[in-house]
Amino acid sequence: MKKYLALFLLISSLGLVGCGEVPKEVEKPIAVSVQMAKGGAIKNTNTFTGTTKVKEETSVTVEMGGTIQEIYVTLGQEVKKGDKLLTIKGDDAQNSVKQAAAALEIAKASYTNTTDGSIESQQNSLNNALKLAQTSYDEVKRSHDLNIQLYQAEAISEDAYKKSEVGLNQAKQNLDMAQKSYDTSNGKSIPELKELAEKQLNQAQVSYDIAASNLNKLILTSPTDGIITAKNFNVNEMASQQKPAFVISTPNTLQIDLMVTQSDLPKFTALQEVDVTMNNKVIKGTVRYVPTVANTTTSLYDVEVLVDNSQGDFKAGISADVEVSIEKNEQTITVPKKAVFEDDGKKYVYINNSDNKAVKTEITTGIVTSTTMEIKSGISKDDTVVIGGLNLISDGTSIFPVVKED
Repeated sequence: MKKYLALFLLISSLGLVGCGEVPKEVEKPIAVSVQMAKGGAIKNTNTFTGTTKVKEETSVTVEMGGTIQEIYVTLGQEVKKGDKLLTIKGDDAQNSVKQAAAALEIAKASYTNTTDGSIESQQNSLNNALKLAQTSYDEVKRSHDLNIQLYQAEAISEDAYKKSEVGLNQAKQNLDMAQKSYDTSNGKSIPELKELAEKQLNQAQVSYDIAASNLNKLILTSPTDGIITAKNFNVNEMASQQKPAFVISTPNTLQIDLMVTQSDLPKFTALQEVDVTMNNKVIKGTVRYVPTVANTTTSLYDVEVLVDNSQGDFKAGISADVEVSIEKNEQTITVPKKAVFEDDGKKYVYINNSDNKAVKTEITTGIVTSTTMEIKSGISKDDTVVIGGLNLISDGTSIFPVVKED
């Protein structure tokens, strides 16, 4: 009997236990990455690549063709305005100056004799002037004949040839005038002889000025400050006006030429400020020129961008990335792009509330970059959004937030 009573009590106790409440399982929070929304600026950019070149280049050509006597500069040398670059051998030009100077002195003496001297002394002066005019003409003609050969060989320009021809004509006029003055001096009065002598003096002065000017043209000087980036002749070679003797570059400003498609062209405006990256360094640049007509060879548009290189930090011929801002908002709210997800055609983020619950929040967006998205409405800059583990949670999920820095 006691045996059955013990069994009954055991079964009864088990029944009472089985009818009691089962303890609820506590929800474990899910670890997710979070980040606070930011207030500030956002911009969307496009990057175009080009190559730097020197904006300002000056081609320097000799004023008078001839054999180079000496060169004073080398490639890469820095020069200042007025520095000597080269000299042309100028025996003919120097002889012309000497002859013109002698003719001028005779003309001055002739004029003085006409005023203070006799008719006989004036006639002697006119005779001497005639001889000198003949000698000068012969020399100028010999030089002109040489220039004809140089011009035919394309060693001098048409302008130089025409100047040589003008010099010959001037020498011929001087000779004709000297001959006429001598022929008509017989039987002339002192006033008439004085008038002739004055004309001869004026012509002699003009001839001397031309000869002296040609002598100055034998020395080629730099017209600007810069660096010698091209040198096309050597000593004892024939320099001509058909080809620059030097190219002088001013590297204080570099130009970047961008080849842009028609669809990208509206992204550029004249005087627009852009970011330029060269040698891993970012500097400001300015759009100088936006064309309206495409390059006929490439069918692209050649946009020009200028950058200041007054410190000499960059070289011509290096690659440059030009970043153009196409959308920009200075005061807005942004979150990482990966925080935003879509559901049924709408955009949402999960906000981490004060209870560490994920709150699904609808938003409207604006500018989108490769990593960031503008939030126009739905959250504030003080909200913390989930940026990692979105597929593990839903609205109201308990979360364990792990803050991620930028």
